[in-house]
Amino acid sequence: AYGDVSEMTRLPLTGLRRTLLRRADAIVTISQAIEAELVHFGLSSIPFHRIPNAVDCSEFSPADAGERAALRRRLGLPDARVLCAFVGRLVSQKAPDVLVDAWLMDAIPNAHLVLVGDGPLRLALERRLAADRDRVTFVGVTTDVVSYLQAADLLVLPSQAEGMSGVILEAMACGLPVVATDVPGNRELLGEGGTLGMLVPAGEASGLAEAMAHLAGSPEVRQSIAVSARAAALERFDIQRVATEYLSLYASLGT
Repeated sequence: AYGDVSEMTRLPLTGLRRTLLRRADAIVTISQAIEAELVHFGLSSIPFHRIPNAVDCSEFSPADAGERAALRRRLGLPDARVLCAFVGRLVSQKAPDVLVDAWLMDAIPNAHLVLVGDGPLRLALERRLAADRDRVTFVGVTTDVVSYLQAADLLVLPSQAEGMSGVILEAMACGLPVVATDVPGNRELLGEGGTLGMLVPAGEASGLAEAMAHLAGSPEVRQSIAVSARAAALERFDIQRVATEYLSLYASLGT
């Protein structure tokens, strides 16, 4: 199986890698963009099998209003504000600095930002948000991502590149609307119609702020996206379904 585009950038297909991949009977890819990369590297003679990343839809599931309020109390998050969550590494690829740029435009009234994750950009981000700490929570590393997603009203992912984002899948399974950058992996996952989430240009803080404000101010739109996203997660990305696809592929290769 071949991972996301960012990983391919970090680990280029050297001659040795190409030689090893050419000996494969099949290559599992998670997106059309990655298939295009492999074709560009001269590997089109090997059968590609598109199998998406998976999410456990029983663990990552929607919380009702009472459960969400209880989660916020347990996590120390405000109950009466629209909660915008970022989940990921605080590194340049994930572009949390663009999210901070958008947040500091003050376009989203009565909202709270929670950043789940850690990384080398954290200190600089905390300094930039020092005057706004009553509306921002830095969580750091946690093993309880599901609780933060279930407690949130929307997920924001301003990444410069994604293959097939695990946290978007987890958010979809939780019935959580997503604002993400319009990069190939996100576009393929969420589509362009807005029914599964909103796409914005990468690196543009104003567009990100506008999309966040739109969802934050539109409970009906959030609910509509939540229902569609959960249904898509169950239909296309549930771990049981994806495991069955892998087992079928392995069985076909064993004959």
